[in-house]
Amino acid sequence: MLTVRRYLVEAIGWAGAVFSLSAYSLNSLNLIRSQSIEYLVMNMLGCCFLIIYAVSKKAHASWVLNSIWLLMTAVALAKVFFVSKP
Repeated sequence: MLTVRRYLVEAIGWAGAVFSLSAYSLNSLNLIRSQSIEYLVMNMLGCCFLIIYAVSKKAHASWVLNSIWLLMTAVALAKVFFVSKP
């Protein structure tokens, strides 16, 4: 059972990396905007998965960084939904 858990945590970490890098790459290629819902949701999923991975590895700096990044992304997403645009 320990092996299954270890592989699951690794898969979560890789999924987080894929989401974060995909969001960044798509934005860099001007395929999605940095304030688009797609970009922000991909960033949030990436952060959540990377936080789970970092906590399981006891990588404190990484989970703190991703927690702050998640908070900033959540604020940006809230602005998209709640701040009216002219």
